[in-house]
Amino acid sequence: MKKFLTLLKVSIQSMLLSSTNSRGRGRKKAATGLGAVVVIAGLGLYLSGFYSYMLMQALAPSHMEILVFIFMGMAALVGGLLFTTFAVKGVVFGGKDNDLLLSMPVSSTLLMASRVTAIYLENLLFSAFVLLPAGVVCTILTQSGVGHSLLFWARLVIAALTLPLLDTALSVLLGALVAFLSARVSKGALGQNIVTGLFLVVVFYFSFHLNRMISGLAANAAGIKDSLNWAAPLLWMGEGILGDWGLLLAFAACCVIPFALVVFGLGRVYRQAVTAFAARSAQSNYKLSAQSASSQKKALLRKEAQRFFGTPMYFWNAGLGLIMLLAGGAASLVMREKLLAFVGMEGFPLLPMAAAVICFCLCTCPIAAPSVSLEGKYLWILREAPMPGSTLLWVKVGFQLLLTLPCTVIAGACISIALGFHLWQGATLLIATLLFAVGHALFGMLMGLTFPKLDAVNETVIIKQSLAATLAMFVPMAALAAAGGLYWLGSQMTGWAALALPLLLFALLTAVCAAVLSKHGPVMLQAL
Repeated sequence: MKKFLTLLKVSIQSMLLSSTNSRGRGRKKAATGLGAVVVIAGLGLYLSGFYSYMLMQALAPSHMEILVFIFMGMAALVGGLLFTTFAVKGVVFGGKDNDLLLSMPVSSTLLMASRVTAIYLENLLFSAFVLLPAGVVCTILTQSGVGHSLLFWARLVIAALTLPLLDTALSVLLGALVAFLSARVSKGALGQNIVTGLFLVVVFYFSFHLNRMISGLAANAAGIKDSLNWAAPLLWMGEGILGDWGLLLAFAACCVIPFALVVFGLGRVYRQAVTAFAARSAQSNYKLSAQSASSQKKALLRKEAQRFFGTPMYFWNAGLGLIMLLAGGAASLVMREKLLAFVGMEGFPLLPMAAAVICFCLCTCPIAAPSVSLEGKYLWILREAPMPGSTLLWVKVGFQLLLTLPCTVIAGACISIALGFHLWQGATLLIATLLFAVGHALFGMLMGLTFPKLDAVNETVIIKQSLAATLAMFVPMAALAAAGGLYWLGSQMTGWAALALPLLLFALLTAVCAAVLSKHGPVMLQAL
């Protein structure tokens, strides 16, 4: 048991925590791990609180609270798969410490169990913050007494504990498939990008059609329940939470048995699977061919592009905001009349709101922040190359700007046309957002140098959970909020002051970041 707990602790650290190479390591590790937990819990709480409230308002009059738990169970299941499937590839099958752990006097099944349990704990966190708030909403809004007994809460807790077992089993199997395809197919990243893109299309489709779906749900709740026979385990879970202990036990068995089969089945071949994946990934087929000459900067930019577009985790976490900018700009032109009707209120601040939306999307694109850490143990090769360190840093900043500036211009131009801005308003919008984009890239590079993580187990830790990426997102959001406060303060004086103060703030922050990066950036890079 002691060995298992020790291995579990290591696996949890790989899953949720990240450290740095600087002083104060323990505090930064704890802060990063806590931040990852807060993000997962906050997302689950938001999804459950918002959507279960909307569902309960529609379903409570017909006493169909069971559908709330079924749909929230689906959300927990799909959300858990999204969180952990690609992480399984890195943590379970692609961890850098696999060779060390497999050489220790522990069975491969025990090691597999510890790593899968770490995946389970992350799924449990998300599942608990989806199902339990749904129970609170049902207790408050119910018209049939659901949630007014201790046994209801006991059954709900059992469901929240067992559902992540099924989620984990599916995540591990899909993660093993992803690891296999990545090792076998040279363009595995393309397949992962396509799958993730299709998933996001489905999510956005349901988000935009949610109100109409809920209206139809209230009109035909019983028929929709009868049509969910394909999701029998979730139906059993809903019936079990509402009082059927037999179906609740059947649901628990549907979760526990696949989990046990995955742990013991894959545990028996875990050593062989990890060895095969590692050997296949390390294989290189050399071919003699003509080599094209390129300058240092072009070669570095090509390297950054290959990493960004060839790493699905990196692309979708740091590039989704760019897709939102392009999609939002196009949507503003297509739905121009609806948009004008929505914001047609007298005195509505169209220009600052448009700038806030664009800048918020830019905040979700921390491309430069994790780029130094993603070099990992090979950073010394770039440092020893015949070029100054400042060249490497400015190329990384420039790569983010090559992606963000065109998307910002396109989104700003489309929104200006859709909202009928005057020429000076459109110019002001573009100046403000472009200043913010440049400042965001410079600040992200500084965070990447200040809080590096060069010994991460996998890229997931760097991109999703590192302190550098977190600060590169949320500090600019705080600056955006401060700009909103300055706009309000300026509006109390004159109209031009309301626009000038946020612009001065963005310009000041950009200039400060550029000066600090120019003066101290190469020194910070050399110190890594």
